[in-house]
Amino acid sequence: MSKKVTRYKQSTHEFVLWTIRYLLVFSVIINLVYIMLDLQNKSFATQSALMNAVERNITIIFWALVTFAITFLHDYFEKNKNIHIPDILEAMIIVFIYAGIFLSARFNLYDDVFWWDVLLHTGSGVILGFIGFLLIYKLNSRHSMNISPLLVAVFAFTFAVTMDVVFEIYEFAMDVIFGTDMQSWNLPTDTIELGRSFQGIGLRDTMSDLIFDTIGALAISFICFFLYKNDKKKSLKLMHEVFPDK
Repeated sequence: MSKKVTRYKQSTHEFVLWTIRYLLVFSVIINLVYIMLDLQNKSFATQSALMNAVERNITIIFWALVTFAITFLHDYFEKNKNIHIPDILEAMIIVFIYAGIFLSARFNLYDDVFWWDVLLHTGSGVILGFIGFLLIYKLNSRHSMNISPLLVAVFAFTFAVTMDVVFEIYEFAMDVIFGTDMQSWNLPTDTIELGRSFQGIGLRDTMSDLIFDTIGALAISFICFFLYKNDKKKSLKLMHEVFPDK
């Protein structure tokens, strides 16, 4: 019975992975066709309008290729680093990457859907928190796993929040060095964000990201606490499957 369940999980994970890959390849092909049609289209009022349309399609192709390449990172970690990410977690990560990178760029979701950024940052807190939970085994298994469940939860929480803070620092650095708009400084001041308008949209966007990252991390840290406290044996088995002894 357990073997059947395992096969089902693996097939589900592979279905998600290859569905996303096919969608990305299809998107690249479609946007290449759009570029060729735009270049032959004589109805554009100006050359600038034509270039804007072509640039938009090129941008979508670029992010589709980036997302497609990232979907192969699992194979690298599996074969070269002996890290076996659980199927459910990997499926979540793949969907998260597809949504956060490609779908966001394709449909301009960060600007047009006010709750999209909230959803992604809460999800990133959950995913990073669970990765932190698994990393505890990698860091301590050679010594002792007789660790307090509270310490396990605190580590998962702090790992997730730290990674999210590092990402926000990266966004700030990109804006300063390359003049990008990763912190959304150019959004209208009435955009739905936490805080008040006088605090500036860029600051409100950054703080909103950190707050919802923290909420996601806090939620998963509670789950990790009770999981490790109530079923330590099962938790250690899961950790060992991710980081098997060489």
